[in-house]
Order: sequence, then structure tokens, then C-alpha cells
Amino acid sequence: MTDDPESVFRTYMRAFETLDPEAALPFYDLPSMFIAPQGVFVVPNADTARALLSQFMAQLRSQSYRRTEVVGLKVRKLSPGLASCTGTFVRFNTNDEEITRLGFTYTMRIAGSWKIVVAALHEPVAA
Repeated sequence: MTDDPESVFRTYMRAFETLDPEAALPFYDLPSMFIAPQGVFVVPNADTARALLSQFMAQLRSQSYRRTEVVGLKVRKLSPGLASCTGTFVRFNTNDEEITRLGFTYTMRIAGSWKIVVAALHEPVAA
């Protein structure tokens, strides 16, 4: 795998789909920040990240979550060590029914490899 923001983002998505916080945790550069409709969460350390991911993944489990499609992914290099990934998450349950659509903007930076420093979920951006 080449270490570019898009390939790391796609690998992160596969790890996230396992609904195992430990699989997703290595993709974050801590401290980091989560921004969601529920609020802004500063994530100073791995324990906080693990707790937030566990809570979010438990919510998805309760909806019988199975997978996420990424629609309209745009990766933009902001500088040699900073990039943004934007698009829409379309989440499906085990019956392959859509359960939600969320816009996302992830800011990534090189911290040994590309890692997420800000994960923002928002209304999907109109095309």
C-alpha cells in the first residue's frame, strides 16, 4: 500500500466497518478532535478515543450496521504533510437497507504515516 491520504482513508474505512475500536484507533493522531451533530469532542488520548469510538460503534450495532459506501470522495493536499478527505458516508444495515447519509470532512496529517487529526460529520454537501 502506498502511504497517501486516500489509501490510508480507505484502509481506515475497512477497519471502521469491523466495529472494533482497536482496529480504528491507530488511524488517529492524538490529540485529535471529533465534530458531530452531538457536539465537539476533544480527544486527548487513546482512552478517550477508544471510549468515543466504542460509543459510536455501539450505536451503529443497534441499527444492525453492516457497511459504509463512500460517495463523492475528494482528497485535497493542503500542504506536503496536510490533506483533507471529504464526501458522503452512506451506511447500510445487514438487510442492505440504507440507514443514514452523513457528510464528512476528515483532516489528515503525516505523523509517521497519514493519520486523522479532525473528523467532522455534517449534513451531506449538495453536488
